[in-house]
Amino acid sequence: MYHRIDADRPADVVGRELTVTPMQFAEQLAYLKANGITGISMEQLRERLESGAPLDHTVVLTFDDGYADQYDNAVPILHEYGDQATFYVVTGLLDTPRHLSWAQLTVMQALGDDIAAHGVEHQDLSVMSPAQQAYQIDDSIAMLRRRLHALVGSYCYPSGRFNRTTLSLVQSAGVDMAVTTDRSYVIAPENRFELPRIRVRGDWQIREFAGAIQSGLEKAQIVRI
Repeated sequence: MYHRIDADRPADVVGRELTVTPMQFAEQLAYLKANGITGISMEQLRERLESGAPLDHTVVLTFDDGYADQYDNAVPILHEYGDQATFYVVTGLLDTPRHLSWAQLTVMQALGDDIAAHGVEHQDLSVMSPAQQAYQIDDSIAMLRRRLHALVGSYCYPSGRFNRTTLSLVQSAGVDMAVTTDRSYVIAPENRFELPRIRVRGDWQIREFAGAIQSGLEKAQIVRI
């Protein structure tokens, strides 16, 4: 799980943790490639699960929040290494400063990148009423499907937080999988709507990145579509 890919790392602690430089990102993809690991999107994961294709030597790459630097910096590096990713966008932030535009999403989609939903606003679903959650989930998915004519096969919970109502609503919205966060690398998911991801930190050297990947691979779980 990535957030920002930018050479200018913010001064605040949280912003710095969430910002990986383009040089770091390229080094991480080079590490994967050197170890025979391909980066795929959530949609490619779904296709492989449905077809029974092997998943060894693959990792899913995801980007949260829809920052503009993902288009400027992440997308060119991804395609330089022949990888693909899923970009989880907050629809209410599209076409606003420092965030992706609808036009950029169209280009990314044409390149084969997977665009998926992260809510209308970036807010904690677990503290919302069922109606409020339904608005965040249903409207963001519907907007992306309408504007991009995209499948939108997965959902990303803001801040990784959800409850039983969230799980029911996401399944009713017609997506096949949903992702959260996991700082322990990796807690086994209960089902395909609770898939954990490794948060890539901006202060990691390549050894920390390699260690987190290896830890996740050692705890691999079977999750059926």
